[in-house]
Amino acid sequence: MNRYTKNAPGVWVPHEKFASVSHGDLAEIAVESKTEVRGRSRLCVHPKETDRMQEMFIAFCGASYIRPSWHADRDESIHFIRGRGKYVFFDADGKYQCDVRLGTYDSDLPFYLRVPANRIHSLIPLSADIVAHEVAEGPFNRSVTHFPAWGPADADAQSVARFTEEWAYAPVSALDPVKMTRISEEAFQCADRLVYIRRSDIERLKAEVPLTRRKRIRILIHPNTDHTLHEMLVVYTKATYVKPNLHIGKDESLHIVEGEADFVFFDDRGDVIKVVQLSATDRTKDFFIRVPQGVFHTIVMRSAMLVIHEATPGPFLLADTVWAPWAPSDANSQACESFASDLDRAIERGFTL
Repeated sequence: MNRYTKNAPGVWVPHEKFASVSHGDLAEIAVESKTEVRGRSRLCVHPKETDRMQEMFIAFCGASYIRPSWHADRDESIHFIRGRGKYVFFDADGKYQCDVRLGTYDSDLPFYLRVPANRIHSLIPLSADIVAHEVAEGPFNRSVTHFPAWGPADADAQSVARFTEEWAYAPVSALDPVKMTRISEEAFQCADRLVYIRRSDIERLKAEVPLTRRKRIRILIHPNTDHTLHEMLVVYTKATYVKPNLHIGKDESLHIVEGEADFVFFDDRGDVIKVVQLSATDRTKDFFIRVPQGVFHTIVMRSAMLVIHEATPGPFLLADTVWAPWAPSDANSQACESFASDLDRAIERGFTL
């Protein structure tokens, strides 16, 4: 992991401006998790602990214990990349409320879970290895995480073993389909606060996206535009054009769930400064990119369909996005095609437009 520096046991941080992650990086932290005392290792992709969106890739070994906890007024999410696990939710007295089993995108299980603020939860590993992408509201603050008194402490090995055994084999909740309302041609809004997404939900989007005018559609997971953590599952087609833009005061991230794309960064004049090849399955490419604030960027589709887990701090404000003055509007299809062709040639010959 030459793009990351180890700054604590089981913790790696980026030392590049454009932090990206490959499946090879995940394999390395998965191996390391087996030798760490707590059975976990993490790759942080946020630039600093004060960032508005904290984001990391965590590897758990099958023996990991994740103590029950809740986060005061802060949502978080988990996106499974490898393995299986069960999130169990409790009330304040430790009584069972519900659970959600999670697996990979290719499984029949939900691969993504949004955990609402103030809900007590614990992850129970159900496989020898788990690797997951976690997103949480920042800045990092230990005081917002609380551990109920009835949850076994990490050092209490016997109580931890009993807790893990009990909840690994406890009955599994039946999961109803996620409630969504279509709020526009391009967007579905989740109605529930506890949100889990399966591949079948994505297939529904894939069936709809060719029918949209701009060839894009998304599931909005955050409850409203004012929320401080925005997440969505987005589907594009190869015909989708995304006008280059930058964001003021906030990063965003893209996790490729299905398909391939080139992610392109520009300087203020419109010259290409970096291209990151992204793929959900090609081990020679990255599958995740963290987009720093204040840098113009776009994404170029390289597959018939592209599915993305996108995250950014909220609230949504139109003024936070600046559209590149040197790029065409998507209303001008001929100009968009010309821009896309010029961009492809620039990428091929080493970034000179």
